[in-house]
Amino acid sequence: MASGGSNTAGATAVVAATVAAAATVAVLAAGSGGVLAGAEGGDPTPADYDAARFLNQATFGANDAAIAEFKATTPMGWLNAQTALSFPQTFFVDWVTRRDGEINAADPNKRAHASVGQFQEAFWASVLTAPDQLRLRMAFALSEICVVSFQGSQVTLRMGAAYFDMLRGRGLGLYRDLIEAVTLSPAMGMYLNIIGNIQSDNDATRHPDENYAREIMQLMSIGLQQLNMDGSPKLDASGAPIPTYGASDIAGLAKMFTGWGFAAAKPTTTSFGRPVDPDSDIKPLIAYPQNHSLLSKSFLGVTFPAYSAWVPPTGVTKSTGAYQVAGLKFALDTIANHPNVPPFIARRLIQRFVKSNPTPAYIGRVAKVFVNDGTGVRGNLAAVISAVLTDAEARPSSPGPFDGRLREPTVRLAHWLRAFDATTSVSKNFLQPYDFSPANAFNQAPLQAPSVFNFWLPDFSPAGSPVAEAKQVAPEFQGVDVLTTASYVNKMIANVMAANWGNKDVVVSYAKAQALVDAQGWVDAKRLARRLDLLLFGGQMGDTLAKRILSVVASTATTTPKPTAAQIAQINLDRVRNAVALAMVSTDYLIQR
Repeated sequence: MASGGSNTAGATAVVAATVAAAATVAVLAAGSGGVLAGAEGGDPTPADYDAARFLNQATFGANDAAIAEFKATTPMGWLNAQTALSFPQTFFVDWVTRRDGEINAADPNKRAHASVGQFQEAFWASVLTAPDQLRLRMAFALSEICVVSFQGSQVTLRMGAAYFDMLRGRGLGLYRDLIEAVTLSPAMGMYLNIIGNIQSDNDATRHPDENYAREIMQLMSIGLQQLNMDGSPKLDASGAPIPTYGASDIAGLAKMFTGWGFAAAKPTTTSFGRPVDPDSDIKPLIAYPQNHSLLSKSFLGVTFPAYSAWVPPTGVTKSTGAYQVAGLKFALDTIANHPNVPPFIARRLIQRFVKSNPTPAYIGRVAKVFVNDGTGVRGNLAAVISAVLTDAEARPSSPGPFDGRLREPTVRLAHWLRAFDATTSVSKNFLQPYDFSPANAFNQAPLQAPSVFNFWLPDFSPAGSPVAEAKQVAPEFQGVDVLTTASYVNKMIANVMAANWGNKDVVVSYAKAQALVDAQGWVDAKRLARRLDLLLFGGQMGDTLAKRILSVVASTATTTPKPTAAQIAQINLDRVRNAVALAMVSTDYLIQR
């Protein structure tokens, strides 16, 4: 790439072809070889690479500050410190409320209000600046397991914001507490029809809504088939998987979720289905006993008695309200203590953080921690995610052909921004240049899944691929096609070249990479590649990509005999940008190992 500046067309063609390959083949490239050997003083050390590789799983992306912090302790020390970090409990609600006031005040007609875009602002502000990265990454993962979405629903901006605040707060606590908070959240209440769900005790032609009863079992807790502790299906005498539940279980559990409505100081028939008090839309749902079924409720092999036969716990006065609350506790206790929950949640979290195809042994080890965190506590999610991230299978020295996972688009963008120090916003509001969720953008944005089944199914396998032939899965590839592949390449390269995320409100800095110069003042190709290998790959860049980056950097030059300082600076910037662009759309990067 000669001349006064770099020619990026060739690099663009190469990276486009590379990403196109990733769209059809999910087999990983060979591990890093010796092309980048011979580190110089100031280059990354093995400890740096290990730290970055861990952080690229546990957070929204490694950067210099996070690597230094991680190296100052042990992996468990870092995990414990992250769990103990304080954080603003109502950050998302406070953000969207503030922005709504600002947007409304700026409108001469006082008709404008905040929208989903303001929730996204809060997300990016926290991802790029907040220290509790593990907690935020866990909240994001849980938002893809216990799905609530703004898409095609009546979930309002504040409901969604409160839901993410809740996931952030509960994500490293107890699973049992989490599913209760999910169940009683207004966002879930609106999304899966808990709110407005009424009893039909005296009408045999009508049935309670079954949406939430079905999805809390199928997607958030126990799944469709009975599981062994290692996640393998239990089989009946004929060798067929045994269903976890049936239609009667859904119908019985659905009765438990009748009679829950918006919080109100003075509950009425109106407040049952519509928020009346100022913060009803963000407070946990409350019981409306007149709308709750008083019949017996059988599901998952247990029965909660009818009100007429119910004996309240000692110290509790019998009432329909107490009966309703006790019934919910019974239902959630039953679900949380089901033997399927440990392997089910273990596999889901491993898939979200580490790899698409964990071995049964890996699932079993994590499930064991779910059952008992070492102190006799069940469902300690901080202990569970620690087990996920510290397992020997999480970061093997020689990854196999199906180790790893396709990085989610949101995580890719966040990683690039964090790696290159995009920690501030000119407006202080992290104004997005456009909606990142459409297929012609990044095809993903938090709380914008197309359905309750998330952006991709946990057992999706690309048809006709080596993944499918090997009977493996690659969930995130469900979001990969010609449009999304081309869109990612185009958007990412444009961002890298502009050194911002599509507008100048949030910008990155390549200063540290540009400072890696040789004796002649040119950015050193190997030192640059090593830095990218650290931040973006955690030491897992393959030799093929490394050679390609070295070639691109070396060819980004000038034919001018005596270039000026400004020309040298421009060439050095182009060297960095070309290398970063090539890295960000390579299969080695897209498949996290």
